[in-house]
Amino acid sequence: MTDEAEVVTDWSELLPKRAYVLRSPSGDDLLSTYGGPGEESGSAVFFAHSPEGDGELTIAPGDGWTVLSSVQEPLAET
Repeated sequence: MTDEAEVVTDWSELLPKRAYVLRSPSGDDLLSTYGGPGEESGSAVFFAHSPEGDGELTIAPGDGWTVLSSVQEPLAET
């Protein structure tokens, strides 16, 4: 991941259907889409995309995963 990524520390600010990067506890990055809050308090559901296949992933803050959001510059109006 580049310096353009920022860590999302408040998961309540995640937007459904928006793309995020999940960084695993071992440092692997997965492109994912936020699906919404998980059943367990404080958890979040993502639809992750990896070379091994796509799937649903539910993570909790204590699991060691980091949610990254790419910083996007606003488009210049022409």
